[in-house]
Amino acid sequence: MRFSLRNLGKLNYFLGIEATWRSDGLLLHQSKYIHDLLERSNMLTCNDISTPMCPSNKLHNGDNTQFLDESLYRSIVGGLQYLTFTRPDISFSVNKVCQFMHSPTEKHWAAVKRIL
Repeated sequence: MRFSLRNLGKLNYFLGIEATWRSDGLLLHQSKYIHDLLERSNMLTCNDISTPMCPSNKLHNGDNTQFLDESLYRSIVGGLQYLTFTRPDISFSVNKVCQFMHSPTEKHWAAVKRIL
């Protein structure tokens, strides 16, 4: 079997992942994707924080009042899962909030917003 190929030049963008070529290598990032997640969750004006999860914050089922927009929670957390391809530093925190996709509470949403 033979396939024809075309040289499209240096990679710049692929599946939502941006590639920036530098003298010391290739930088993969998802800046546009992060901006989209922040916009969808109404957090464009949020302040940054140094850690994605508060170590004293223990998340459990039925922690608090039910989060009203479960589809938003699932959508944003799914987006965060995709973001871990280029941001492995948030993997543990994202995995933790994924455990509550079936019944998220306001406390779980607060944890998601901290990751964002």
